[in-house]
Amino acid sequence: MNLPELKDLLQRDPIVQQMLATAILIALLYVVYSVVKYSIGRNVKPPEARQSYWSLIRTVTFLLGIVLIGAVWLQELKTVSLLLTGLVAAALLVNKELFLGLAGRFLLATSEPYRIGDRVRINGLCGDVIDIGLLYTRAMEVAYDGVELQSTGRIVVFPHIWLADHAVINSTMGHDYVWDEISLAFPLDVDGAAVARLMEAEATNLLAPELAEAQHEVNKLVQIYASRSPPVTPVAYARAINHASGHQLLQITLRFSVPARRRRTLSSRLLLHLLATLKGRDIPLYTSLYDTFPRR
Repeated sequence: MNLPELKDLLQRDPIVQQMLATAILIALLYVVYSVVKYSIGRNVKPPEARQSYWSLIRTVTFLLGIVLIGAVWLQELKTVSLLLTGLVAAALLVNKELFLGLAGRFLLATSEPYRIGDRVRINGLCGDVIDIGLLYTRAMEVAYDGVELQSTGRIVVFPHIWLADHAVINSTMGHDYVWDEISLAFPLDVDGAAVARLMEAEATNLLAPELAEAQHEVNKLVQIYASRSPPVTPVAYARAINHASGHQLLQITLRFSVPARRRRTLSSRLLLHLLATLKGRDIPLYTSLYDTFPRR
């Protein structure tokens, strides 16, 4: 087919015109998407913000493409609207997960239970969000055993349909700090008030930089949400617990705030420091609830 024949075909056949317009639209959208993505990559340095913008522009480009291409084929869509309605209904029955996933993505865009960089836990998975797509979220997995541990190095993917079925626990929304606890058991005849004050003082000294930053972050959170956060300074609580032998022990629980991503490291450091301090002051301590006698 020579050039005059091709030109005549484009002028006479509207379907060919629409196909050409669709191809041009797809090409333009791809070029615009590539340019914007490249510009974001050059000008936005924080990786979390950069990835958020990339995810946003990818989703916006996809949805804009659907709208523009739909506008090109609007007349044909009207003609087959009844058939399309049947196809959509059938698709809903056969592949409802797809539409529920899209609904989950809409929920994510409106309520924002998490963003790029947040540490979240959902349906047994825990990790740091690294990418938010149209139907799935990718996260760098973090081992979880009652508390968040270290990164496993694996990337986990969970569907947005989970957002409608499972609670999202976000450890870093508003600020990066969480509250942790260390519990130690002592005989009842120990000076519990003095031990509690000692544990509070040692934790305050050891965690001084983190506590100052935590107080600053929590104060900012109050300006955004109607929250009543517990104090960030270490607080010790005492209660009597039953020992396996039938005797009672004094349990002192130290509550303190730490960065969510350094929770295991700082809690371990604080525990070892407290054990060394108690040993140095010859304060009796039960190493297990099943010990018969306190160890010094």
